[in-house]
Amino acid sequence: MVNKFEASLEKLHAMLNFIKAQASQNGFDQKALQRIELAAEEVLVNIIQYGYPNGNGTIEIDCEKVTDAGIKIVIKDHGIPFNPLENKPEFDIDSPLEERKVGGCGIFFITNLMDEVKYDRLEDENVLTLVKYKISS
Repeated sequence: MVNKFEASLEKLHAMLNFIKAQASQNGFDQKALQRIELAAEEVLVNIIQYGYPNGNGTIEIDCEKVTDAGIKIVIKDHGIPFNPLENKPEFDIDSPLEERKVGGCGIFFITNLMDEVKYDRLEDENVLTLVKYKISS
């Protein structure tokens, strides 16, 4: 199912509710729903804050079943081209907080919370695909 939203923090909860509803309909348990929501929130907030620096953008979200065991969430925007998987900084989870570099933990969380994460730049769109399988929750 596809839905289009204004790229604004005011619409963030509507976007997350849409994704959670689709995942819930596909039979994900509460733990998996929380992981999906956290990863999606990180992606969506980054698009809203950095993809459209002048505002006035949209985010299209497509949720579809992946066999009986998962969900594929495709998030598209026409914002500034950005591949979050390219040149991602190493995130040292074991180092003390005061020694960690700023940034990079969001990408770390997304790739660890989801089973598959893929980025494409198709024509003038950023396309980020997140996949979560029930068996990995």
